Amino acid sequence: MSRRSWRQLAIAGLLVAAGGGAWAVAPTASADDAPRITQLAGVTEGATLSGTARIEARTSGTVDRVEFSLSGASTATWTERDAPYYFLGNNGTVVPGWNAAAAPDGAYTLAVRAIGPGGTAQQTVRFTVGQRVGAPGATPATGGDVSAANPSISNGVATFTANKAIGKLSVPDSWTEIVIGAGVTLKGNFFIPANRTKALTITGRDKQTSQLTGDGPHVKDYARAGVTTEAKIKLTLRTYTSVNPRFYHMWAKNAHVVMSGMRYLDTRDLGSNNSDGFSGGDDSLIENTLIDTWDDSAKLYTGDLTIRDTTIVHNRNGAPIQMAWGDYGKGTAILDGLTVISNSSDGYNQGVFSWAGGTQADTRTIRIVGAGFVRKVNPGMVEAPLYAFKDGVKNKTIRVEGGDCAVVRSTSANTVQGVNTSGNKVVVTGCE
Repeated sequence: MSRRSWRQLAIAGLLVAAGGGAWAVAPTASADDAPRITQLAGVTEGATLSGTARIEARTSGTVDRVEFSLSGASTATWTERDAPYYFLGNNGTVVPGWNAAAAPDGAYTLAVRAIGPGGTAQQTVRFTVGQRVGAPGATPATGGDVSAANPSISNGVATFTANKAIGKLSVPDSWTEIVIGAGVTLKGNFFIPANRTKALTITGRDKQTSQLTGDGPHVKDYARAGVTTEAKIKLTLRTYTSVNPRFYHMWAKNAHVVMSGMRYLDTRDLGSNNSDGFSGGDDSLIENTLIDTWDDSAKLYTGDLTIRDTTIVHNRNGAPIQMAWGDYGKGTAILDGLTVISNSSDGYNQGVFSWAGGTQADTRTIRIVGAGFVRKVNPGMVEAPLYAFKDGVKNKTIRVEGGDCAVVRSTSANTVQGVNTSGNKVVVTGCE
C-alpha cells in the first residue's frame, strides 16, 4: 500500500472533501484508485450509545490512511494506516472500541476521512451518548463517580472513572487496555513488568482532561517514569495528557510504541528535572502529539522512529531530537510533519538535533518527507541552534536527507561545536 504523506498529496493538487453525510472525492488518479468510504459500521446516524462502540470505516479504492476525529462533550483523534480501519485501533482480532459508558452524556460528531493517491473521501455521523438507567454516571470534570469501582474491569479493560492516587501501579498481565476517563487525573505511574508478552493500550477519553501526573518530586528512577517497561511488546499510548512525571514521561526502549494524540507537558519551568519525553524501541511512531517538556523530547537510541504531524516546544534544556549521550544506539528519524518551536529567551543547552558524549565514529540519519520539518520561534524568544555537538563528543555524523535546503543546511550560525569536540559533521543530501 502506498505511503504518501499529506504534504505530497497537497502538492499533487488534491482537494479535501468537506461537509457531512456523504463522501466526496477530488481525483487526480484513475476512478478505481479514488478512495471511498462504503460504510461506517458500528454506529448509525442519530443513534444513542451507552456501551462500547466498535466503529469501522470500510473502504474501497486505494487508501493510504483513515483519519477519525471525534468532537462533542469529549474529543479524540485517531489515524489508521492498515485495514481494518477501526476508530481507536485494534490488536489483531481484539477491537477495544470507544467506551460510551465512560464518556460524558451529550451530542457527538465523528468525522472520518479516507485519504489515498486518488483523492480524499469523507463521511460524518452524529450520535448522542446517554447512560442506561441504573448504570454508573458519566465522568464529570470534578473527578468522576467515586461510588463506582475504580477501576472497573471488564474483558481485560481497566477503566478509571474518578481521580485516584495509583502510586507505582504494576500493570496486571490480565489487563489489555487501561482507560483514563474524561476529567480524571491519576497520580503516579504505570509500571509494566519486563516479562509481559501481551500488547497493552493506555488511552484517555479526552486528550486534555484525561491526565496522568507525577505523585512526588523528581527522582532519577526509570521505574518512576509516567509509563515504563523493559518488555518487548506493542505499547499504544493515545489521547491523554502526561504532566510533570517524577522522571521521564515514558521509557520503553524495547517496545514497539505507537503514540497518538498525546500531550507531554512539564510546567515546573526551571529545567532542574529529567522530564524527558519519548524513549521507545525500533520502528516506533509519534503522531498528532504535543511535547512541551524540559529535557530531551525524543531519543533516537534504539532504532527507527517516525514523527508525524507533531509539535515539539524547544525549551532551554534538552534537545527535540537527541541522537545519544555516548557511544551507543542506532536509528533513523523519519520526519513527516514535525514543527519545532524555539521557546527560550536566554539560550539553549542543546540544538534541535544534538549529540553529546562518545568518541567512536558513528552516524544517525534524519530523513525528511517533503516539507515535513518546520521551525518557528515564539514571540520574544531567540532561535535555538539547529545542530549541536556537546560534552566532548567526537567523530559523529548527523546525516540529513531531504527537506528545505534553506532550513536544514548546516552553517556556522546554526551549528554548535562544544568544548573539547572534534571530528563531528553534518552532511545534508537531497534537500530542495
